[in-house]
Amino acid sequence: HPAPPSASGLRHETELRVSGQLRAFGRRGPLGEERLQPSLAATLEHRSSWNDGADRVTVAPFLRIDALDDRRSRGDLREAYYSHFGEGFELHAGLRRLFWGVTESKHLVDVVNQVDLVEAFDEEARLGQPMVHLLLHRDAGTLELLWLPTGRPRTFPGPEGRLRGPVLVEADPDRPGDRGLEQGWAVRFSGFAGSLDYALAHFSGPARDPLFELAAPPQAGRPVRLRAVAELLDRTSLEAQYLLADTALKLELVHRSGQGPRSTAFVAGLEHTIVGAFGTRADLGLLVEYLFDDREDDAPILAFEHDVFAGVRLALNDLADSSLLAGAIVDHRSGETIVSVEASRRLGAHWRLDLELLTFSGSRTPALGDAAALTDPRAKYGIFADEDHLQLELTRFF
Repeated sequence: HPAPPSASGLRHETELRVSGQLRAFGRRGPLGEERLQPSLAATLEHRSSWNDGADRVTVAPFLRIDALDDRRSRGDLREAYYSHFGEGFELHAGLRRLFWGVTESKHLVDVVNQVDLVEAFDEEARLGQPMVHLLLHRDAGTLELLWLPTGRPRTFPGPEGRLRGPVLVEADPDRPGDRGLEQGWAVRFSGFAGSLDYALAHFSGPARDPLFELAAPPQAGRPVRLRAVAELLDRTSLEAQYLLADTALKLELVHRSGQGPRSTAFVAGLEHTIVGAFGTRADLGLLVEYLFDDREDDAPILAFEHDVFAGVRLALNDLADSSLLAGAIVDHRSGETIVSVEASRRLGAHWRLDLELLTFSGSRTPALGDAAALTDPRAKYGIFADEDHLQLELTRFF
């Protein structure tokens, strides 16, 4: 809620969101983990500005209490940074979240912030990243310079948590050989030419998608214990979107070096929007994308080496801001499929209901303790075979 400015021009805005979430799984986990996973979460966002908005401070603490997973029950500072807006430039310093990307199925170029995997499986939730971020605005485009003084380790579900399958990733931040906490830097230039929006970027620092090694010898009937190890790498990326009437052509392309052999990955596709679909004021988007990663069998589980994504996006454009996004990612070689559905609707002025459905099919489930099965390229989603679930979340805004 915005507060009136003080005599010195200082303004304050504060919003509190409190939500109750329930994950309902179709089956118990590999070790008998519960089918129901309830949790409560709260996010406070506070902004103070002065100098007619030229100077700002943003703080956003987050808290979740989960009934099953101790690693998911924690407090975190999502953002805490100072901003100054000058003539043709911006400067931000502190803990901040950025988003880069244009495609829907996977955001290859979104590399600044680490994934918060215990919060959301789809890699959309991100941890705050310490940074100094300078933006220089010119007629030709915007140049961004980022210094990232330290990294943050990716989060993973705990022993009683869900969406981890028959594996357990150790939570030790001082992992031997891990360089995930080292500093990094990035530079990005974004611009446009007619109907084309584009951005070129380079990132150098700890990999956001770590590699895994065995933390202990496998034991039959027990989860495979893994250790996440991040190495330093360089990533050069291109993102582009070209508008052709009601169709948007999209591309994200990444070339990597430093974490294993050099590799290239891309997501390319289109989104065609039907305005006023079905004779209503709703907009219907039809999405198709192809995902490629030449690391092949050495790629992480969610790298999508040879996969096709197809989906629909529906915006009813009503007072309740109702929306639906549904799609499937299919490996056209093995037939493995991930289906996701996301729906959202406001309930009055202060409430919102969100629904998410996630299913995995086409993979065999590895036996407990079978470490070799975890690298089977024909069953890369097999560890999630028991993790089909429906998630409901009710949020109250204050």
